[in-house]
Amino acid sequence: MIRWRKYELACAGLAAASMLAAAACGACWCRMADANRAIAALAAGYDVAVDHDAPARAQAARGLFLVRQHRLEEAMAVAERLDGDPVGRAALLYALGNAHMRRGLAIFADAPIREVAPLINQAKAEYRLSLQLQPQNWDARFNYDVAASLVRDQDPPPPKKGDEMSRERALIPDLPGVPNGLP
Repeated sequence: MIRWRKYELACAGLAAASMLAAAACGACWCRMADANRAIAALAAGYDVAVDHDAPARAQAARGLFLVRQHRLEEAMAVAERLDGDPVGRAALLYALGNAHMRRGLAIFADAPIREVAPLINQAKAEYRLSLQLQPQNWDARFNYDVAASLVRDQDPPPPKKGDEMSRERALIPDLPGVPNGLP
């Protein structure tokens, strides 16, 4: 009799654990189904709010939607908190880089370089981050090279010997010849 009682309790415990696992799987399934519906709506062009605790795929889709709507500041905020999905974050950073590059190229011919450079530099930074997450993305690499050729961010070269006069030679600057009195 006692032996059957132990089996009955073990079976009841197993059934309760199975029911809890099924409920957890059902909740996870519902959450993923909600995320898939949000992704489909965002891809169709509908503005759907996505929670901060939503799956990373849904947050990345929201960020891409914001980029398409030219709401870059909001998309940058989504990219900053999107750590769980490196592929989605890389795609979002690539799209942000493209958007900043388009803005910079749109005003490139008419505006002075000091207005264009921040946009191109922002695009380069986003392409760099995207390439860190996905080094095999050749589109991001090509776009980074184009942006780097438009606005260079190299340090000035170090001064060469003879570019500056020493203190003792600076007293007689009008002597003809090579700077610093070199032959």
